[in-house]
Amino acid sequence: MPKSLLMIHGIGCGADAWDRMRPGFEAAGWTCEAPTLFPDQRTLDNPPASLPDLGFDDYVAAMVEVARNLEKNTGEKPAVIGHSMGGLIAQCLAERGVVSQAVFLTPAQPKECAEIGFSVIYTFLNIILTRNRKKAYKVWRSGFRFGVLNCVPRRRHDEIYAAARYDSGRVYGDITDGIEVDEGLVTIPTLTIAASQDRATPASAVRKVGEKYARAAVPGDFFEYPDNAHWIVDEPGTDAVVADIVEWLDTPFRKYV
Repeated sequence: MPKSLLMIHGIGCGADAWDRMRPGFEAAGWTCEAPTLFPDQRTLDNPPASLPDLGFDDYVAAMVEVARNLEKNTGEKPAVIGHSMGGLIAQCLAERGVVSQAVFLTPAQPKECAEIGFSVIYTFLNIILTRNRKKAYKVWRSGFRFGVLNCVPRRRHDEIYAAARYDSGRVYGDITDGIEVDEGLVTIPTLTIAASQDRATPASAVRKVGEKYARAAVPGDFFEYPDNAHWIVDEPGTDAVVADIVEWLDTPFRKYV
């Protein structure tokens, strides 16, 4: 049976965010598809004036199309893993029934699970201060270091930040207003992952996401990593996280048959 894995990056990121994790999944037999959302719009510098025209629903629609194309090409719905904003997009794909399994990795939260505390405010302070849906934004360097890279060695911060992309102010606004996901429509195995040192998507909020999908038709699973933070995709301990996810992806249906 084909094992396709759709990997959805977070806000301000591109496909390269998966470079550390991807080889572990491929070594386990997964064929990985890791697109960059709207790469011609979400640029590293000088974003086009049209970027703020994109909303969160556009991001979801783009990933639904990728998932359906993977199913068309392989004959099987792909699994999905999403990090940060990509974790919220992955929840929407699970709700729509276009994937077979879903992993929400330090995900942005749907409306009823969201928490806004000091660490979140500081991470996204440059965006919160203006809150302009008609602008394009890149998370400011200090906030990125503080809220995203706090468990990454400092010598790597500049290298990682150099790959940060602009995103649509409309998308930031949509997520802040709250995205609704009906867990009653989620009928596949899901895994929600929190990182205890996370300052951008705090573990207390991600635990609520885990509780939400524990109430789904197929009760979701939940893991929490005490020594990791938001950049769990590429920080100390990432390889162990990948190994755990691979094991989960290969075994979830055994609990329900």
